[in-house]
Amino acid sequence: MKKAIFNQRIGYIKNMVLITIDIVLLFILYSCASTGNGNTSGLSLMDAIEKSAERITEEIPSGSRVAIVAFESESYNLSGFIMEELSGALFDRNIEVVERSSLEYIYRELDFQMSGDVSDETAQSIGKFVGAEMVVIGQLRHIGATYRFTTSAINVEKATRASVPRFDVRNDRAMQNMITALDSQTTTIRTASYGENRTTAIPQTAGTFLDRGIQFAMQNNYEAAIADFTEALRLNPNMAGAYILRGRAFVASASVAHITSVETNFSGIIINIADRVSDVQTRLYDLAIEDFTQAIRLEPSNAVAYRERGRAYTHKGDSDHAIADFNQTIRLNANDTKAYINRGAVYNSRGDYDRAIADYNQAIRLDPNNSSVYSNRGNVYNEKKDYDRAIADHNQAIRLDPNDAIAYINRGVVYYNLRNYAQAIADFENALRIEPNNTTAQSYLERARQARGR
Repeated sequence: MKKAIFNQRIGYIKNMVLITIDIVLLFILYSCASTGNGNTSGLSLMDAIEKSAERITEEIPSGSRVAIVAFESESYNLSGFIMEELSGALFDRNIEVVERSSLEYIYRELDFQMSGDVSDETAQSIGKFVGAEMVVIGQLRHIGATYRFTTSAINVEKATRASVPRFDVRNDRAMQNMITALDSQTTTIRTASYGENRTTAIPQTAGTFLDRGIQFAMQNNYEAAIADFTEALRLNPNMAGAYILRGRAFVASASVAHITSVETNFSGIIINIADRVSDVQTRLYDLAIEDFTQAIRLEPSNAVAYRERGRAYTHKGDSDHAIADFNQTIRLNANDTKAYINRGAVYNSRGDYDRAIADYNQAIRLDPNNSSVYSNRGNVYNEKKDYDRAIADHNQAIRLDPNDAIAYINRGVVYYNLRNYAQAIADFENALRIEPNNTTAQSYLERARQARGR
């Protein structure tokens, strides 16, 4: 056990040190640069990070799990650099830190809005999701001749701020050189040391199994992800986030052509995708629904759990339960864009076009740059034979995302219905230029060419 923990820690430290050669050069630059220009009062940035880590560590027992959910500064790269260094400083003090790549996945896939100032309530919900005892948010703000470095540590269970350390950081030449160098780099979020296979740096806690499961989910390795989420739940049966993530893995695995030997829950299953929902797929959706329901039992106000369960019901073909769950999602979070999109899709499938359009209208108000919403609304207008509005929506979808093959296909279908076969053919060809193996575009292109030749 000690050897495994030691190997995990060594792997983590190696990843922290070997981010990029450019980052290493930053340290050389930072330590050697003259402080002759600029303000020399206050701490260095690295000292502020270390002192902040010390203060956070004083608030929680050794071995606790901490999530650094957001850090605001003048640039994305600078924020990322500070979060990585603060993670390392906490890890060195025997604090388990949620992988940043895991947090980014959760923000992206579950639609947590983390830009700008993050409320204590949002930070706390993230902490609960990943099984953290404490969450940290921070800021580095330019104030006159210095910077103000602030971190807020929030106790997840008590929903109270444990500490708010503030430090003045000197704005000297070294600091400016560091910021300039960071701004010029293309950064990538570090992958967990155990994210690539199941043999290195074996997880030891529910939290680290959750992190590794997320890495497998990001690689579309749902079999391994489900196994790790299951282990996380064995160690911590009250981790609602693990139920939600395992449920999502069940739903995703149901759309994969072939799955074999999925551990624990459905060993030896092979899925053959067909037009109808197979018995095997139904079983997978039922497993997902069970997981989302358990998450709701643990956290009755968890809007994400209702939304994800609604998606599972949608895939299963149970539109009544799906709409009920999306309704509850919206009651809990009126700004959940995905709930409106998903509910709109169900209404469309039921032929309730006006309600579908109303939901897509609301989704566009909440997220006006989401190209897929325009494309989906365009499909509803096409069903209503309101072809002018359909084309206008597909045009907007393509303006927002010129590489969206589906938008070209959808617009091509409208032109096909209008018997404008030349424009339809052009759209299907554009879709194939983007996705050469798209069988839907290939089929429609052949039909349009045949129709034009009549």
